[in-house]
This record gives sequence, structure tokens and C-alpha cells, in this order.
Amino acid sequence: MRRIGGDYEKDLSRETLETILKDAVMGVAIVSPHPDGVRLDYTNDGFFSVFGYTRDEYEELNPEVRMNLFNQADFIDIVSKVNTQYEPGEIIEFETRINKKGGEKAWALISTRKPRNVSREDLVFICNIIDITNMKKLQMQLEEEKERYEIVEEISDNMLFNYDVVADVFECAAKNIRGVSSRTKIENAIENFTYGDIIDHRDVPLFIEALSNALSGKKINVFDARITNSHGDGVWHRIKFAVIYNETGNATRFVGTITDVDKEKKERTRLISQAETDQLTGFLNKLSTSLKVSEILKSDPDNVGALLFVDIDDFKKLNDTYGHHEGDDFLRQFSGKLSIRFGANDTLGRVGGEEFVVFISGEADDEETICRKAEASAEDVLRICRSIRLENIPDKEMTCSVGVAVYKKDGETYAELYEKADMAMYSVKKSGKNNYAFAE
Repeated sequence: MRRIGGDYEKDLSRETLETILKDAVMGVAIVSPHPDGVRLDYTNDGFFSVFGYTRDEYEELNPEVRMNLFNQADFIDIVSKVNTQYEPGEIIEFETRINKKGGEKAWALISTRKPRNVSREDLVFICNIIDITNMKKLQMQLEEEKERYEIVEEISDNMLFNYDVVADVFECAAKNIRGVSSRTKIENAIENFTYGDIIDHRDVPLFIEALSNALSGKKINVFDARITNSHGDGVWHRIKFAVIYNETGNATRFVGTITDVDKEKKERTRLISQAETDQLTGFLNKLSTSLKVSEILKSDPDNVGALLFVDIDDFKKLNDTYGHHEGDDFLRQFSGKLSIRFGANDTLGRVGGEEFVVFISGEADDEETICRKAEASAEDVLRICRSIRLENIPDKEMTCSVGVAVYKKDGETYAELYEKADMAMYSVKKSGKNNYAFAE
């Protein structure tokens, strides 16, 4: 019965074996030591075709051309390695430069094996040789391309990365950049980015959204996120990547860049803050106060809160009598103490030269509770105002008038609350100042 894997060599005729060797795609040779290098004890026609010759053409070559078929430096290296002892049956491979017919430069791969039926001392080798020129050219092109990318990356602010969707492995360039440190390969990447300390938890939803878009078919994705550096600080980076899909349309790989945009983001934040805030006090300006309180009321309409409208009594007289320097000094001290008194959930705004708004968030308390909070807050504002002493006029005591409007009792919008609190404040002005009143 015929073997599935084919016949044994011993079962083939000599003529069949010779045909196989003669027509083999690769070059086959048996070589042994020779005073001038090595001797060809046997060769098939494929051996000569690697160099672009027929057997007859090779026989006509002069010895000098034959010796130069292999690059001399490579040939010396090969002979040196072959002359060392190694076990029968052991395979050694060499890549060597060769000179083909007509002077063409090429590359060949030589695989040598010492026959198993010889001793370690016998220097007889079976060699296979194949032309790998195209492969080497491609390899060198890839190496040049890789070097080019590394140079471009080194002189740019971008870091290249690659994410294998199937293996869930993230890899980036070896360059040690701020925010990623030396972690150039991250396994279980999705879990690490989502639940680890790589991306600031506030920006994880952006990461998940970009990931979802990419897996759903969006080819180009961009998002900004804070990447935690070695000091535990969040550094802003812009992550931009393209998705590679397979023939069935499934995402297999993300390739993209990570760019440090921390300076850009901070400058933008500074400019926005500058546009939204009053430069003297650091409070929100008139427009930003309106937008902020309106946003609070819209986002949580069932919450309760109170708006305090504060007006500094006789502030114009202070400026006219002692100068704007003293007036500015008072406003800085007053706003600084208000910032300490009120919490992060409260909104502080300067809506006029000597007019301020304080919106107290009730945090879902009932109306009676928020009224008590507003009353205590108004009393504290009055006390803060009277406590301030100016360096050049230490005996001067300043007072203020405060009007209070309660959401939803006095209004359901910022404009309504502002108007009611303003009216309440003017009622205090008319009745002697230095006091507070709730809207009627």
C-alpha cells in the first residue's frame, strides 16, 4: 500500500532521484575543504542558475570569476564558520551577497548540513542555495522606512502607536514621552485604559465613545484626554487614530498618534477663564453668572436655592473721596473673604461695579431650610463687609445691602430671581442700608 506522505528515497530509482535533483528549484551542492577554499563535489543545475549561469557556461568561466561569485568578505566568513566542528545533522544558515552573470549584485541564502553518516571531524557538507534578493530588497526598504519613521517621530511632538484589537495589546514607540513613561506595551489594554491609572477617570467616557465609534465603522477618530504622568498629574494629549478593517468589515487594528497638547489646552482654558471672569475679583462676570446659574436651574429643576444680590453702600463716594485704588483694594478683600465663606457648589459673580450675586445651591433641601441658609449667608455677607479695613483709611467702615430671592417661590429663572432680589435690595437701601431683606 502506498504511503500517504510519498515513497521513501530508497524506493525510488536512481534516474528518478537524479531528475528530482536536476529540476529542483533551489541549488543543491555537496562541498568539502580545498586549499583554495571549498570544492564542489556535486552540484545540480539549480546551483548554477542561482548565479544566472548554465552548467556549461560555468565550466567556461575563468578561476578568477568563479572565486568572485560570492562576495569575498562573506565567503571568508562562511568558510570560517564551516571549518568549525559541529554535529552531523546540524543545520547552519548564512545570508551572503553574490555576483550574478553580467555583474548583477544579489543575495542568496545558504543552508548547510553535515551528513548524519559522517563523523564530527569530517568536513563534508550538503548545501542548499536559493536567491533571496527580492526578499532582502524588501527587508532593506522596510528597515529604511522604519528608520525614517523613527527620525520623524524623534523630531516631532507625536508618538506613534498601534493597537491590536484581537489580542487587545497596545504598543507605542520606545521614546519615553511625558504621560506614557516607559510603558511601551500594554496588554489587556481596554481594561487598563478604562479602569487603570493611565487615563484620567474624567476622560474615560471620551475614550469609550471613541472606541465604540471605531468598532462601529468610523474610520478616523480623534479625542482629547488627560494621561497620568509619573507624578500623578493629568497631562492633556490628543489621540488620533485610523481603523484597519478585515475583509468581513471587522476592526482588527488601530494605528495613530498621541500628541502632547497640554500647553495648548491650558492656554485655551486660561483665555476662556479670562473671558468669563472679572479680572479684579476672579468672580464670574455678568454674562457668565447668568449662564452658570441658568445652567444649574435647567440641569436640576427640582432643586431649591437662593439668590443673594449684594450692593456695596456708598461705594461711589469711596472712589470719589479716596480714589479708585482704595475702592479696588476693598473689592479684592471683599471678594477674597466671600470666596472663603461660600463653597464650591455656590456661584459667585460680579455683575456691576459694586454689585455682586451669590447663588446658594440648596442640594434638594426644602424651601424652609434654604431660607434659613440664605438668611445666615446674608448676615455673613454684612459682617464680612463691615470687617474690612483699608490700609490708608483704617477707621472707614463699609456696609452693604442684600436682597434675597428664593427659587421657586420668587421665580423659576435666573432673570426672575435677579429682578426680585434686586428689588429686595433697593428696599433695604430705602430703609437705611446695612441690612438684608427677602423678596415679597
